[in-house]
Amino acid sequence: MASELRVDRISPVDGIATVTQSLGGNAGGGIVQIRHSNTKGLTFASAESPSNTFVATGITGIITPIRSDNKILIIANPSVMCYRSGSNDANGSIKIMRSISGGSYTECSPIQIGTQVGYYDYGGNGLLCYNNISLIGVDEPSTTSEVTYQFYIKRLNGNGIRMGYELTGDIGSNSFITMMEIAG
Repeated sequence: MASELRVDRISPVDGIATVTQSLGGNAGGGIVQIRHSNTKGLTFASAESPSNTFVATGITGIITPIRSDNKILIIANPSVMCYRSGSNDANGSIKIMRSISGGSYTECSPIQIGTQVGYYDYGGNGLLCYNNISLIGVDEPSTTSEVTYQFYIKRLNGNGIRMGYELTGDIGSNSFITMMEIAG
């Protein structure tokens, strides 16, 4: 006879750890669920950012929290390409934004999840660089509705920045986003 235990919440005997937000911390309990999305073999029609404004990449991950007081730990590893012809530097910004129930995309809370990536060529004749970067952050969406996380990119300098670009189809060009729901 097989047994199965299903519960909405498990709390440690001493309670769930808390960290004062002013100290830059954000603690929670155990992992409730994990969702993973990757881009291997997918093609993105408009993942390039030729302007100095953030644009959506189409690279997303979706999770539906069980409880509204739970947090979402996001671990992402996007494949990024920056390029510039005839000069020596190329850089851009990458961030993760969220949409709740198909609404408008907004910043993650309580802190923005993002970084900058850049390259410099001392020869000054142009450059093209590929890299996978790591983004890790905690979001507090305060909902039990579906949450979609999406990468946004912005060119800061150079000709452009791309995500999900597959040069040779190897594993190095694979981007992923993993979302873990953490008990409140």
